[in-house]
Amino acid sequence: MRRRSLGRLLPMAAILLIAVGIMSCGGEKTGSDQPTVLSETATDQVGEHINRGYELLAAGHLDSAVAEFAGIDSLAPEATAREYHTACAYGRTGDVDQALAWLQRAVDKGFDVPGRLTEDQDLASLEADPRLDKIIRQAEANAAAAEAAIAKGMPVYNTPPEVFASEEELNEWVRAEQAVIRRHGDVWSAGELTLARIDLAARRLAGLGRLKAGDPEFDPALERIRQASRLSSMYEPWGAITDLVITEVDTYDATTPSANNLAEANYLAGLALAMKYKYDDPLVAEGYAQANTYLEKVTQGTEFHPAAQALMLVNKLRLPEADQGTLGPRLKALMEKHTEDETVYRIVSSQYGNEAVGLLWPISIDKKDIDGRNVTLKQYRGKVLLIDFWATWCPPCRAELPNMVDVYKKYKSKGFDVLSISLDYSDRVSPEDYRAWIDEHEMKWRHIYEGDDWSSELVRRYYVSSIPAPFLIGPDGSLAAVGDDCRGEELEKTVTRLLGL
Repeated sequence: MRRRSLGRLLPMAAILLIAVGIMSCGGEKTGSDQPTVLSETATDQVGEHINRGYELLAAGHLDSAVAEFAGIDSLAPEATAREYHTACAYGRTGDVDQALAWLQRAVDKGFDVPGRLTEDQDLASLEADPRLDKIIRQAEANAAAAEAAIAKGMPVYNTPPEVFASEEELNEWVRAEQAVIRRHGDVWSAGELTLARIDLAARRLAGLGRLKAGDPEFDPALERIRQASRLSSMYEPWGAITDLVITEVDTYDATTPSANNLAEANYLAGLALAMKYKYDDPLVAEGYAQANTYLEKVTQGTEFHPAAQALMLVNKLRLPEADQGTLGPRLKALMEKHTEDETVYRIVSSQYGNEAVGLLWPISIDKKDIDGRNVTLKQYRGKVLLIDFWATWCPPCRAELPNMVDVYKKYKSKGFDVLSISLDYSDRVSPEDYRAWIDEHEMKWRHIYEGDDWSSELVRRYYVSSIPAPFLIGPDGSLAAVGDDCRGEELEKTVTRLLGL
């Protein structure tokens, strides 16, 4: 299996990216120089060296693995891939001195993913060595330098990268540029990847501005904020991307935007600040407080006011000292009032998720299963029921299946049942194919498959934003457990507890 790209490991690197170009084009810009672009053949060869190196290492051929990693240098001499993977090879085999020496070379060349140095199991043998601390500090300094460049804001281009006849043509160009960036995941540093994504977002804006010239509805400065806020995922800390968004918002605020546009800008600033830190970061409360100062500016009556109110409540509910008894009902009332608001749904589902289901419970199900029979929760009264949102295309869902099947077989006769709700796409998986799949994998419980994927009514009703999304219902119909308490080893423990076994 191919190693994870070094660059993609930095939290500020995005999952749901508006991507970014790196090819030269006319116009003026501010920002950092772009990294060296390699041919597709060269990036493929780098990946092959990494794959073969770990295959050799797994077979016990350390020297051959190290020699394989050395081949990266002739293809990408500026990359830190050779140094990092060589350090992993020595770390895995317990040669701490060599591993530390190669890690030092990596950070000297700009390696900027400090968390990887303590998370990678291949480097576990180094954890007790005090010399690792110095290397981690240097990697943190490299990351901080990249973050400072990111926080300056997006580059400005006065000339589009090409002449585009339509937005569709522009987006096709963007997709091609995204592919170039993805190919460099094993080559560029995390900071370089993120800066490249930012640069492409700016180039896309130049093309979009030319296409929409004269359109009174197009606000180039607001579009910059939108693009910046899409550079990171709703499921990871934004880090320096937050600072980039705030830079753009504060610049925009100094102009004279319309009330609706300013409300959107302030909402996006609040979102960015709420997403800056990990949940367990000591600064997260400060981030929420700063977020709420922007969210409070989102005026009532504007499109983003409900979402701003929802995010403020979620921010407060996340804190350890939160008054759940007061804040929870307030969020519930807001959710029930704005069931059709897509932005409220995205905020609550991604940032509060399973806890939102707890606020709204009971949440009814009144659907037909794949055999055309009516399905309601009342039918399962007296049983322990696992409601599982999943899809055949979802690797974590598939990985969990053997455990679910095992628990189902062991406890079905004692009162345990499963209801699967599929998010498969109707144009990819027919009902017949779905039946064949679940039969093959012994999923001998009831299934709801409407082919509506993420647009399913039940997905929205249960505020599902990622799968697998399991919910355990007790014999009395109460919501007994959600999330991790319904997966892996915890599933059987929770089921037996609810069954009184």
